[in-house]
Amino acid sequence: MPALYEVRPAPGEGLGCFSSAPILAGTLILTEKPLFAVREPRTNAAVIAAFSDLTSNEKDLYLTLHALDPTNANGARVIDIFNSNAWQTGSRTSILPLAARFNHSCIPNASFAWNPRLSRITVHTIVAIPANTQIKLSYELPYQTLDSRREKLSAYGFACSCSACGCDSAASDARRARMVVLNARIRVAARKQIWSAEVPKAALELVRLLKEEGLVGEALGLAYHEAAAGWKRIGRLDFAIRYAKRELDICTLCYGADSPFVDSSREFLGILREERLAKIARKVSVVDALDLAVGEIALDS
Repeated sequence: MPALYEVRPAPGEGLGCFSSAPILAGTLILTEKPLFAVREPRTNAAVIAAFSDLTSNEKDLYLTLHALDPTNANGARVIDIFNSNAWQTGSRTSILPLAARFNHSCIPNASFAWNPRLSRITVHTIVAIPANTQIKLSYELPYQTLDSRREKLSAYGFACSCSACGCDSAASDARRARMVVLNARIRVAARKQIWSAEVPKAALELVRLLKEEGLVGEALGLAYHEAAAGWKRIGRLDFAIRYAKRELDICTLCYGADSPFVDSSREFLGILREERLAKIARKVSVVDALDLAVGEIALDS
């Protein structure tokens, strides 16, 4: 099978990963085992110790990765490279030399995920990607305004130039500022168990804004879950199932069918379906009982 992407120079971004041919949404383009991982909360000493345990070839590979300050040497260079390239993988932070070659976009076209079942990371495309197009991941959470993202991304030594940070920054910033408010509102309502609304308005608005922003990956799946949970709380299991199906589709797209996160999403959908069937059965039982009562009254008369 030919390689789906190739690593080559990306103007202004060092190296980047470019599609070799058109790639369909949901395609697994990379799976990788960490070169090494450090348990959180990590220390510089733990990073240096983990680096010291590598083979000579592995150390050479590690030292080819990007460093924010190329003049650093010895332990300082090891720490610099780690901070510039590490990914969160469950309870650990890992170095993944292949995944490290993917550049950032605030509107990514691929999704990075940790699969604890495989003890490997995966990268799936989340939209159809034309040939000769750079494949990008997001290094940051979506519910952040432009200034917040710029501040955090500065730690990697670059300024993002995606549409959300450039030509569409004003509209994007308005959407993301609203996303921050909606996400906080959903979290507070869940913590305080406030379910007075007739519809899960915050989750539904969040879904709409994520789509408008072009964020069709993990964040959209989580918003679909919140919408489904909201419909469930007010007894609209038909709508809850509809949104849970969309959540499952997004999870499968981002994580792959073998991910335990997909299993959890499928289980949630199954619970909703069982509850709806039970609810229908109860209604049928009530109707049957009423029909029987009416029949008995007719016989008595």
